[in-house]
Amino acid sequence: MPGIVEPESTDKGNASSDLSIEDSPAVVVFQHDVEIEIDFARQQVHGRSILTLHTPDDDVAELLIDARQLEIDVSQITVSNCKVEASYSDPCDLVKPPKNYLLSASHWPIMKHRMQPLQPHPRKEIPALDHDLKGCTSLLGSLKIKLPSKDAIIQKNKNLPKSVQTAVGIIDGKVGAYLAVIPFKSKKTSDGFHFVGCNERDTRYPHVYTRHSFGPGTASAIFPCFEDPNNRTSFKLHITCPRTLGDAFRRPPVTQQPKGPGDFNASRKRKRNEGNLQEYENDGSWIDLTEEDRMLDLTVICAGTLTGEVVHKDDNTKKTMTFEMERHKSLKHVGFAVGPFEHVDLWSEFRREEDDTKLTENALKVHGYCLPGRAAEVRNTCCTLVPALDYLVLSFGRFPCESFRICFVDDMIQESVPLVGAALCSSRLLYPSTIREPEVEVARKLAHMLSCQWFGVNIVPNTKADIWLVAGCAWYLTDHFMKHLCGNNYFRFQMKSMADRLVELDIRRPSLQDIGQHLDLGDFEVDFMNLKAPLVLFILDRRISKSANNMGVYKIIGRMVTKANTSGTSSDEVLMVDAFKRACEKAGNQRLDPFWNQWILSSGCPRFDVNQRFNKKRLCVEMTIQQKQDAVYRATRALDKDDFWRNIVEENHGVHAAEPQQSFTGPMTIRIHEADGTPYEHIVEIREDAAKSVKFEIPYNTKYKRLKRNRRQRERALASSSKANDDAPKDLYYLGDVMQHPDEMEAWDFRDWDEETEAKMDQESYEWIRMDADFEWICDMQTNMPAYMYASQLQQDRDVVAQQDSMCYLRRAFSTVGPHPLMSTILARTVLDARYYYGIRLMAIDELPRHVSKESANWGLKHLLKAYQHFFCYPGTSDPLPNDFSDKKQYFVQCAMLDAIARVRGEDGKCPKEVRRFLLKQLQYNDNSRNNFSDQPYICALIKALAISQIPDDRAKHKKSVPFGPVDADEDEAIAIEPIDTEPEEFRDLVLEEIDRFRRMDEHSPSFENCFTIAALDAYCRLMKAEVIKKNPARFIEYLQDRTYDVVRIKACESLVDLGMLGNRHFIRMFLLLASTDPSPFFRDRIFKALCRGLASMAIGEDEQEDEKAATQPAEDGLIVEQDETVMEANKLAKARKEDLSVALAALKAKTTDDEGLQEAVWKAMASPVLNTREQLRFLDLCSVLFDEDQSLMMCFPYPSFWRAERGERIRSKCLVKFKRHYRTKPRKPRVIPKPPPKPEQPKRTITLNLNRNGSTSAKASTPTAEAQPPPPPAASTSKPSDIIFTPKVTIPSLKHLPLSKEKVSAPPSKGSPAQEPAPKKLKQSINIPASRSATPSTSQEKSKEKSKEKSKMGESHRDSISVQAPLRPTIELQQQEPKTSAPKINGGTHPAAPPKVPKPSKPLKRASTESEGPRPTKFVKLDTSKIPRTELEKLQKRPKVRKPRKLVTVKFAAWDRLRIRKSKTPQAGSIRATPKHRRPDDKSIGKSPRPSVGPASPMPRIPESVQVGASSTSVPPSQNSISTPNSSFKTESQSGGASEKKRKPLPEMRKPLPSAAPTSTPTTSSKQLSSVPTAAPKGPTKLKIKLKAPTSGSN
Repeated sequence: MPGIVEPESTDKGNASSDLSIEDSPAVVVFQHDVEIEIDFARQQVHGRSILTLHTPDDDVAELLIDARQLEIDVSQITVSNCKVEASYSDPCDLVKPPKNYLLSASHWPIMKHRMQPLQPHPRKEIPALDHDLKGCTSLLGSLKIKLPSKDAIIQKNKNLPKSVQTAVGIIDGKVGAYLAVIPFKSKKTSDGFHFVGCNERDTRYPHVYTRHSFGPGTASAIFPCFEDPNNRTSFKLHITCPRTLGDAFRRPPVTQQPKGPGDFNASRKRKRNEGNLQEYENDGSWIDLTEEDRMLDLTVICAGTLTGEVVHKDDNTKKTMTFEMERHKSLKHVGFAVGPFEHVDLWSEFRREEDDTKLTENALKVHGYCLPGRAAEVRNTCCTLVPALDYLVLSFGRFPCESFRICFVDDMIQESVPLVGAALCSSRLLYPSTIREPEVEVARKLAHMLSCQWFGVNIVPNTKADIWLVAGCAWYLTDHFMKHLCGNNYFRFQMKSMADRLVELDIRRPSLQDIGQHLDLGDFEVDFMNLKAPLVLFILDRRISKSANNMGVYKIIGRMVTKANTSGTSSDEVLMVDAFKRACEKAGNQRLDPFWNQWILSSGCPRFDVNQRFNKKRLCVEMTIQQKQDAVYRATRALDKDDFWRNIVEENHGVHAAEPQQSFTGPMTIRIHEADGTPYEHIVEIREDAAKSVKFEIPYNTKYKRLKRNRRQRERALASSSKANDDAPKDLYYLGDVMQHPDEMEAWDFRDWDEETEAKMDQESYEWIRMDADFEWICDMQTNMPAYMYASQLQQDRDVVAQQDSMCYLRRAFSTVGPHPLMSTILARTVLDARYYYGIRLMAIDELPRHVSKESANWGLKHLLKAYQHFFCYPGTSDPLPNDFSDKKQYFVQCAMLDAIARVRGEDGKCPKEVRRFLLKQLQYNDNSRNNFSDQPYICALIKALAISQIPDDRAKHKKSVPFGPVDADEDEAIAIEPIDTEPEEFRDLVLEEIDRFRRMDEHSPSFENCFTIAALDAYCRLMKAEVIKKNPARFIEYLQDRTYDVVRIKACESLVDLGMLGNRHFIRMFLLLASTDPSPFFRDRIFKALCRGLASMAIGEDEQEDEKAATQPAEDGLIVEQDETVMEANKLAKARKEDLSVALAALKAKTTDDEGLQEAVWKAMASPVLNTREQLRFLDLCSVLFDEDQSLMMCFPYPSFWRAERGERIRSKCLVKFKRHYRTKPRKPRVIPKPPPKPEQPKRTITLNLNRNGSTSAKASTPTAEAQPPPPPAASTSKPSDIIFTPKVTIPSLKHLPLSKEKVSAPPSKGSPAQEPAPKKLKQSINIPASRSATPSTSQEKSKEKSKEKSKMGESHRDSISVQAPLRPTIELQQQEPKTSAPKINGGTHPAAPPKVPKPSKPLKRASTESEGPRPTKFVKLDTSKIPRTELEKLQKRPKVRKPRKLVTVKFAAWDRLRIRKSKTPQAGSIRATPKHRRPDDKSIGKSPRPSVGPASPMPRIPESVQVGASSTSVPPSQNSISTPNSSFKTESQSGGASEKKRKPLPEMRKPLPSAAPTSTPTTSSKQLSSVPTAAPKGPTKLKIKLKAPTSGSN
């Protein structure tokens, strides 16, 4: 039966999930040998992990080793040949919740708590330099092994040979090390391995490889190890695999087939794993292969050096290959791949003889491996790999390994993973020789993978704060080779493009020093580090290379590599930031602390605003440089769909942005091209300033002002000088000087500077000013130079970075200048001049479509079409020339021009007809017969351009529509006569037909990576999203089949997401199913990213259409309200969703949190067995984004079962017994639930009342309390409404009987008393004040009745009741007397009063008080404050709480005007006065809480019947009854009881005395009359005094 649910713990077994580094014992690992056997048919791995280790601390009793997703038989673990006690708990079992937990997606906090050990979070680390002394520690310690004693080890191995004893760690009879042997078997391979093509559904070649990640966790899923990121040791791997592919999937012989159930010779018991072969065969794990495929040999590509290959000693169909890594290497760089790989000899094919001579012994062998049939692609892709290796060896130092092997596999998420002397690369990098587009980019990726062998594998970071330096050095080597391969222009253009990209991204991002802690959160952090780290090293090299010795980062890195290769110590292979900084300071002879603080320890990039002007009097250039990066940091940025998931992950894991650098300092080179054309460089120092503004005065070198000539005059002079002397050197350098002839200018419609502008140019003292000429800053630079200076810089500066700055200015200036014919002319000439770097030409092409407008006569369109026809069409026509892609730069220009032409839009927002027809003609007349390269990428560019040309821009959407109101006759006739243009629809049909033709062509003859299908899907998605064609999701869904190429499936999914299909609950269930069950990790990763972008669109409201505005109706006053507050609030919310992440997440959660179908789909996807741990954690983060947390949890428990035995059929000499299982749904014995301990009484808010009686002669004596009888039954007669006496609201019906003084105790009445004193009738609203004193034994029965009556009254009132608690005083039993009617004594006088018809309770006895200062007796009473306004009570919550938040309070009384005062001619002896401590007259809420009425405050003493007759002379009618508030503090107005009594303050005039608690009324008298009453007269009724008492900790 269900019991008490204990708090869940994430610890499993003996594993400690939260074990810190300090608690984990440190171990030094000398050698790690691994024996692994691969089973392709079952997709399993099993083997042994053998560790030779030493414990620096002799007190270590057990080892903590990391292992996950493995099955470990702890009984087979040995340490130095001794059996040991061990325990293992797989941390990945935490992913599976307990069976009795009924979890859903809204219970994501529970799963996050369970999976906390598996989540990436900052951990304390031991530096790599300290591992030799301190050792390494485990990550989770899931495997615990108890070490045997040294004596037991020696005793166990004493008879073995010395060589064996040395192997187990016994040297000279002493235990110096331990040899731990751990057998393991993989039970799930999603984290450590990936099998490809091992079932019938996957037709690819079977192969397997290890998986790797930036964070820890993957190595322990391959074999048991110490997964310390900084741990480095020697490895030796023995990998056993089938010899051929046929052996891997060999069916067992018939004699070894498992016996079926119908075999009579079979045993009733099945041996373990006996039926697995049949099960795997039925599941499709046994695949059918052709005879040719069966003969393919399996090869192992592993980290390290191959030392042996032997046939397995027990099975000749298997072989074992051994790889060794002698030097210490990190665990994350150990991996392998097994498959039918084809070998490609790269070094002999791509290395020349002269290179062999230069390299001598450093000439390494480079091997390439790929799946069968792709060897030609490997040769084409890796053609730059051997030259890159040779260049890096000659430039920086020897390669750290003897050879290099590169293997291409399928389904890898990363494009490359570096191993020790090898690398695993994705087959997506391969491309044939006929494809030209990916050449440069793939060459850079392969060069970086090769550079990681120096920095990353051989040289490792000391701590996580040093990772950026290792990554930056690897990219530094890569960029140097690309500079050698592609030229200086490519290198500088690439660095400038990366710098501009970094300026945009480095806002609120972590610093380089901190980013190493967060690399395991996702590839977005790695990409940012790979972008910023090489740029920082680049500008550092530019700064320190200006010194005299010209020794930059290049030489420093070379020394580090040489030292690591030649030194035998492991400390030289560890890179620290501090050591690198000291080396740079020594090389540059300068301190680098400011540079380090600004670029490594802080975040952000500087943004400079430069203003300069020429001072003619002083002949200098006055320049002001101001930094404005703070404004960008504070500005609100719009949310980006691509960064949406990154923002969520960083917020969930507490990734904080580094402090932005307020002011950047350092040298800057300013180059001024003066009037004579001579450049003069000036180095200025930008220092830190409070105003962030620095002023300089740069001297002017030209002594006289030479008249400037315009560009045409200079060109004419240059042409004439060239004709006169062809050998004369050209002192002027101009770019873009094409089409200068007047006829050519007229044909191209080029424009030149007008006279006014040329006059300004002639008056300038310098040509242009180049800021940061040496490229020492990563910044955004904006100046106030005019446009013609930037034009001069574009045409005359040879530096490609200066040309790029000019193009960036022209892009920014368009927002202020707009379309301009001169700008279009400059851009067109830039495109036409092939001397420009092709990147600059691409920027000009991209800018030309913006200079198309009716006012500018469509210059941009004319120039684009004319330029394309000039290069790629027959002269004078638009017919395309046959393709010739031999010039790679010209090919990129041609593809870019097609895209630019398609983006041209007319005044109506649509692409002009001539442009659309031109693009269609290029596709229809495409001729690739004479081309040596494939035109497939070019056709894809044409298909994309045709799709873009049909999409209108925003101007077409806001086109004036036909009015619905009254229209004039002329306008109506014009609308009716206007013909409908059907050309766009006809053109659309032609385009769709062409697109569909190439798509069908791809089905019969596949293109490169199915690029035709991908381009067609992209075109369909663009047209459907722009509503050019009708949305048809079925067109994309048909490409989601399992056997479709992964890239095509990814494109189909991304298109469906872009079309907003995530709002369809059926589609999102299918989408989540694909993202969680597909066997390809690359496909799952890309699909999840597409899902995040789709959710980002939903969160920021991108897909939501604006609601139609309601028709405005004129108001009564004739005004029309166009937008009300609702619309404005909606607009504000829509804007906030696009800028604030929290608002966007709230809007997204509001859409999805109540969708039970979505919750079920997401939770089912998260629990998929195909996903690895990292993917499951991502889905868990997704649940926290989509759904609110559910605070409840439903659990199920199985009923207890029991067996019953029944006698079966009688058989001779046998007794048959049948057992039947039953479930017990009811307990056998009633369960006795112990009563919970009584809860402590809750403290009640109380006020203390001081009840005084005047005339008490024994005020200071401790008078015992006398007990009173229960209240008598009510009289038979009823009183009239006019006879009811209304008393103040504060009454005490259940007050325990007060003690009377000795002279006040009267004799008991006779039994024949004719009447008893009746109690007054209760009001509807009164205060229930229960007594707190217990009854004495003599009257326990009456007290119990009285208590039950009081409890019934308390139940009717509010729970915050006011309790009356008398002070604890000694009591005494007095003889009970029968109650009888009596009239009160009023100040010695008696007044007859009519007997009330409402019965009254018995009169309690009076007691004396010992707390009063005078002879007057005092009583403290605690009243119920439940009806006190909460506003008054909340002010007292600041006081320290006692047990529960209920306090003793002080009540303010303000409702004096609502008190009912009886007008009497005689003074009232029992009047009550109240003095509020802090009264608020404006508090109108006081007195509104209703309370039931109660009896009088205290019973009145008996008086003679003669007095009672006159007591009814005054009665209050019910119409004059007023409800008084209890929220006041009262103070009795009593007469002086002695000389020592203090004088009381008079009440304010607005306050009136409260009516007496006596049942009768007397005429009111003045204070003088009250003072004249003699003290010897009998005492009147008790007066009420309110006293404030400080709350005590023990009060209730």
